[in-house]
Amino acid sequence: MNKFFIIIALSISLFSAENKKTKQEDKKQGFKCEGKKYCKEMKSCAEAKFYLTQCGVTRLDKDKDGTPCETICR
Repeated sequence: MNKFFIIIALSISLFSAENKKTKQEDKKQGFKCEGKKYCKEMKSCAEAKFYLTQCGVTRLDKDKDGTPCETICR
């Protein structure tokens, strides 16, 4: 039973560390969820990916293949 709790605790801490790493990388790139909604507003593929994954702007991925703004992200 104790092994189960140790495994759960390790899993949670690893997920938390990965989540913090992603947020730190986003801050380095300087992206913020500031209300952009359209591909024409994106300055780069990285920004489009940020808005899709972190801000939930699903309209950037019209064909639902995980790649936003196909004209920018090839």
